[in-house]
Amino acid sequence: MSRILLLIGLFITFFSNSQSINQLEYKNGYKSLKLNSHKSNLIHNLSFIENKGGYSTYKYVEAYEVTYEYITLRKKVRLYVLANQYLTSENNLKSLNPNMKFKRGFVKKKQKIKVPIKKKSSKYPIDKTLFNLFDYPVSSINLIFENSSNRLKKISLFINEKLSVNYLSILGFRLKKLYNKFAEIVGTTTDDFKPTSDCYKFPNQTCLYFENRIFDGTIIWESTSVVLKIHHKAEIDFNRDLTSYLKVDKLVSFEDKSYYKSIKNSGF
Repeated sequence: MSRILLLIGLFITFFSNSQSINQLEYKNGYKSLKLNSHKSNLIHNLSFIENKGGYSTYKYVEAYEVTYEYITLRKKVRLYVLANQYLTSENNLKSLNPNMKFKRGFVKKKQKIKVPIKKKSSKYPIDKTLFNLFDYPVSSINLIFENSSNRLKKISLFINEKLSVNYLSILGFRLKKLYNKFAEIVGTTTDDFKPTSDCYKFPNQTCLYFENRIFDGTIIWESTSVVLKIHHKAEIDFNRDLTSYLKVDKLVSFEDKSYYKSIKNSGF
């Protein structure tokens, strides 16, 4: 009886501060990124990746603005070297400087030329808080928009780590800690398979539920209109000197549920 009461106490302790799955509805995305918001809200911070099946994928990036300055060349230089230096094309430099002088394939020195200067935009800054998820640095963020409506349908956070192979023994526990961070907000996974009682009985240890998902596994929460997923993948890889390391990729995504179902049924 005392053991049963202990387990009940552990469950109550763990879930006492938990929130409802309805928190997914309330948050409707990730921090300042809101599902079904219009693409025009982020247009200056999007870098196109691909168009597929009626949806366009973009990378969330810094916005840049271009100004132009005149410089005087101290020495002769190849045009392509100059173009690479100022992150532009050779044709663009020629159009900016129609009277640019060349000698034996080099841009002549001691001439003044106009060049583009690319700077981070102060008018359209990125939200830097998006690149930190529970103290994990987010490597990159992809956003998927529906072409017909230009509405945001999926937010993908990539957390890519290169770790010592010694971390293999604690990957399950690290995944458990990440899961618990979400569980404190939205409650336990809504999937049919859930962490078993031993996962709560030993809070400072891993358990089979998470160990089974470290190499290629997914944890999912579904509310009325939002789907949250953690996909965890780990593998041993090798450096150029043939020393080994542990490649760990976490993908945390927030999706509009109707989009999630349509993609799932389409077989993409």
